[in-house]
Amino acid sequence: MKEKSQVEKNAENKQTALLSTALSEAANANGHWLNAAGKSYPRFYPKGVSVSPFNALFMALHSDRNGSKTNLFTLYNEAKARGAAVREHEQGVPFIFYNWNKYVNRNNPEDTISRAAYQALDAGQQKQYKGVHNREIRTLFNIDQTTLPYVDKEGYGDALKEHGSAEERGYGETEERKLRSRFNEFVKRMNDNLVKVRSDGSGVAHYETDKDAVYLPRQKEFEHYNDYVQEALRQIVSATGHQQRLSREGMVMKSGTAPSEDALKYERLVVELASAVKMLELGLPARLSPGSMQLVDYWNRELHEDPCIMDALESDVNNALEVMRKAEKGEKIEYATLINRRQTSEIRETLPKHYFVADEIRQHPDKEGRRFVVVVDNALKRADVILPAGASPDAPKEESGVNKERIEKALNKMGIDTVQFFNTDGALGYRPDDSYFAEKEITVARLRNWALETLSTLDPSAAVKQAHERGFDQVQMIQDDKNRWALYIKPENGEGYSIYPDKEDVNRFFATLKQSLDNIEKVRMELAQKYSALAEQQPDLKVDLFSTQVQDIDLNRIQRVSVFKTKKDGVLCAATIDGQKMQPRSITPQQWQRMWVAEDTQEYKRHLAATLFADVLRKGQAQEQTAAEKQEHETEQRQGEDVVQKNAEEHTLPKQWEEIKAKHPDALIIVRNDVNCRLFNDDAVKASGILNLPLHGNQEAANGITAAVEFPYGQLDEYLPKLVRAGERVAIAHDLPQETVSEAQEMKNDTGQQTGRGMHR
Repeated sequence: MKEKSQVEKNAENKQTALLSTALSEAANANGHWLNAAGKSYPRFYPKGVSVSPFNALFMALHSDRNGSKTNLFTLYNEAKARGAAVREHEQGVPFIFYNWNKYVNRNNPEDTISRAAYQALDAGQQKQYKGVHNREIRTLFNIDQTTLPYVDKEGYGDALKEHGSAEERGYGETEERKLRSRFNEFVKRMNDNLVKVRSDGSGVAHYETDKDAVYLPRQKEFEHYNDYVQEALRQIVSATGHQQRLSREGMVMKSGTAPSEDALKYERLVVELASAVKMLELGLPARLSPGSMQLVDYWNRELHEDPCIMDALESDVNNALEVMRKAEKGEKIEYATLINRRQTSEIRETLPKHYFVADEIRQHPDKEGRRFVVVVDNALKRADVILPAGASPDAPKEESGVNKERIEKALNKMGIDTVQFFNTDGALGYRPDDSYFAEKEITVARLRNWALETLSTLDPSAAVKQAHERGFDQVQMIQDDKNRWALYIKPENGEGYSIYPDKEDVNRFFATLKQSLDNIEKVRMELAQKYSALAEQQPDLKVDLFSTQVQDIDLNRIQRVSVFKTKKDGVLCAATIDGQKMQPRSITPQQWQRMWVAEDTQEYKRHLAATLFADVLRKGQAQEQTAAEKQEHETEQRQGEDVVQKNAEEHTLPKQWEEIKAKHPDALIIVRNDVNCRLFNDDAVKASGILNLPLHGNQEAANGITAAVEFPYGQLDEYLPKLVRAGERVAIAHDLPQETVSEAQEMKNDTGQQTGRGMHR
């Protein structure tokens, strides 16, 4: 639960004090605890936003506590703007105000839109979104706490006549008759749209959950009419908590037994508060029943000790009265199961149809074998006859033993009233979708005289079942890492996925699960049918809660993962990453639960480790990237040095080569370094022909080099004898770029005698 602000805590404390005091004082007021003067329903003065039941309850309690004559309230600034400021030292009452500035997709929590964007959607699209509560606490003041009675006596007097106590409004017999007529109409609406309301001679009003019906004694058995009204309201409020409606814990049987004592006591408080607010709406005072009077001490203790009870009461009271309001307006309150089934059917109507049965049927009609297919609906006494290709359904004459008139008469004798004829293809082809064949018999037949002979039967049940509902291997509620509930669905023979369900379905699922009802599996399948159809209609609603959401992580770096429980530290995950064992890290209950649901447990553990050790993996990848970048930088640097060296060679080589060539004009000059050997210009042309090497021409003409030949230094011993045997004199120059030119060495081809200091190898 979101941590409350100090303003919210202060407001809750004021509400608790108002409610606790009113309940405690009921014992000294003949059970009356709310609106004893019979004032009208709380509202803003002179007009404003509507007031929710829970807000109305505390506005009325505040009004009662201060002895105010009406339940009309105003904000401080609005009172001041009207010239009727709040009087000094007055204490207001908290008012819970909700802004609906944002709307979230019911099945995709990440899809949030503004109010303006929501209003721009059509009605169908708006149903996919729900408002996000932006909770604010305002302080309201009763108009009796302002100077209005003094600065605007006439306006204040009019307010008393319309909204004051029963006495101020002049409540009399006419008003009493109107009240009775209004309440009778209310009960009729409840009976028609919410729960059956029946008369009972036991003298005790009660609600039976198994029959889902309210039983009321006759009115004359109550001392006061108001008591009759409130008792009827108590039972109707109880009916809103039925398993198939709001599913409040205190109103649902637990495996055939009554709910727990604490749940029953809490439910009784909800019933008293909600029925009292409805009495307030009718302008009547509210009393505690004798049984409820005995629970006041328990309720007060819970109100002061349970930090969640006020939030629960706000939700349950508002929801109960909202259900009753809808029923009162004529809206049929359907069971949750029926609603989900209808929604599932509506979704499936938009999905592509399947025609497995029709495709199978069209394989069987055969002209040569005189076979045709008969689809019989015994309930409607109707049959479809699919004739072989080429047999006209419009012609009664015999077509190779397939006669329409004889077939129809044979079916009439079998009790079939209506017969329709089809072909396998064409304009009168037979192709209903699979759902059409529910409860129908399919036979392959042929005529034998004036009777039908059954050759075989076709069973469409599997296809029909798939068309109406799917099978599932697993259906479970799981939580994501943000503690949001998702429904995990694993279809038969299909891959599992998760989808975020509506809040109402989540509440119903856990209410059923918590109460250990036998029908939890029915609820699972019901929700699976609904949300699998929705996922098929909108595939983008599917979410994967078993893979890591961390981007750019190499899972192959995770060699081993183990998840284990410890007594001290809870559930831990240990992993080996890049050959090193990591210190175990804690996993959440949500992550632990998903591990037992995952289809591939080992793969899920790897993804879990990737999430938990993302910092380690990122650091390792960063180091690898840094090393790779460093290596790349060094390579680029070496390449740059080579380029510099080559450029230096290109600038120094021509001049030095020309000097050596001038000294040995009749020799081939080989310029060598530690890597290769090169010849230039005319020497290169000659060497290219002798050694059969490629000649590079004009590439360095700007430096005076018009041609060049190059070969590795290691091949000098191979190429030098070839040049000498070709009659060429050869001179070898060393390291010309470093200006360490060696003396030229020559070799004569006729004697092989060395001249100079010898050949340098």
